[in-house]
Amino acid sequence: MFFQEIPINKIDPVTPVVFRLSFLSKEIAREAQPGQFVMIHPKKFSEPLLPRPFSIHRLQGNRVDLLIRVAGQGTRQLGGLSPGEVLEVKGPLGRGFTLDSEKDPILVAGGIGMAPLLYLADRLITMKRNKTVAPPRLLIGAGSKKDLLGLKEFKEMGIRIQAVTEDGSFGQKGLVTDLLEGMSGKGLHRAMIYTCGPRGMLRAVASWAAAGNIPCQVSLEAQMACGMGACLGCSVARHSDSGPRYAKVCQDGPVFESQEVAWNE
Repeated sequence: MFFQEIPINKIDPVTPVVFRLSFLSKEIAREAQPGQFVMIHPKKFSEPLLPRPFSIHRLQGNRVDLLIRVAGQGTRQLGGLSPGEVLEVKGPLGRGFTLDSEKDPILVAGGIGMAPLLYLADRLITMKRNKTVAPPRLLIGAGSKKDLLGLKEFKEMGIRIQAVTEDGSFGQKGLVTDLLEGMSGKGLHRAMIYTCGPRGMLRAVASWAAAGNIPCQVSLEAQMACGMGACLGCSVARHSDSGPRYAKVCQDGPVFESQEVAWNE
């Protein structure tokens, strides 16, 4: 983990409420694993006081890309910055995805939850895998066509994509979990699910995977103040032999095996 003051390299709008922020860090690029995150804070602002956590969206050489949705004062401030302005950056942090070269990878994304899955897809494509393993595929869902993110980048990687929107404005009408239901029983004995999105979606994906005895890794979102396990603000209920106990999303996650999470707590 590194703490650095780094100038913004590039900042680009993706939609009216989503932007891509990039900076250069050879240290973070060298150490980061898919599913990990960084904490960032614009140096020029004293309020809000606390940094914000963002998944590492993509690495290209020493360039680190983050995909950020405007949701409050902190993210609005970040979106209003310009190249050259300085960020306080801490990372890479947390536990990322476990890549299995013997499994057929299926990525399931909901909305901004696709952010960590682009870097994961890149690693899955470039890693040495069993020749009989299927290439990664992506199941992605959003409220409408304008909310579907990253399709161009995934296509450029050669990822097979199935998309769904709740209003039917792109792809099939429905929920991304409907795409999973359509796959049931179709050669999934060697599948591995990697997923990120709203908690309700993750709970449904975890339930579907458990019913088919399919391993599933979920990337959770949580409010974080420190990113290092000291503040306990990102606790999540986790199964244990003695009943639910609590884990820290920032340190024990953000990626968990789906059966670890006590979804109803």
